[in-house]
Amino acid sequence: MLTGEYINKMDEKGRVMIPAKLRSALSSTHLVITKSFDNTKCISLFVAEDFEKTVNNAFMGTDGLQLFNPDVMRLARRFVATAQAIEFDGTGRILLPQAIRSYAGISAKEEVMVVGVTNHIEIWNKAEYDEYMNADIDYTKLASELSKGRNQ
Repeated sequence: MLTGEYINKMDEKGRVMIPAKLRSALSSTHLVITKSFDNTKCISLFVAEDFEKTVNNAFMGTDGLQLFNPDVMRLARRFVATAQAIEFDGTGRILLPQAIRSYAGISAKEEVMVVGVTNHIEIWNKAEYDEYMNADIDYTKLASELSKGRNQ
């Protein structure tokens, strides 16, 4: 499981160091980078096999007909169409593609947050992440709502 928050900087070439703790928790160095699948301005980084499982579960369904749903297609265009295969360089860095870093509002030599979130890594503009995490949300209520279906 991927966990933890790490502050880093993107270099002038668009590369970000992924902390060793997160790299060692990954099952492969073959990665897929894409825009987030929700309305946040962050980058999602998956091991290629996990990305494929996520896409198959979310978009294909048991009969493969999910792609005829316009809402599913909208999400697929955002999450799948923007995905690119990447790998770590020799020092544990990844290159953030220009379109994806622009989407996330990340500029050269700017602080980023590298965050482990269960089965993927997120990369955020640090100011955007701080604002998101400091939003006035009742986490107790949210946790209670999410757990209702599991406790019955």
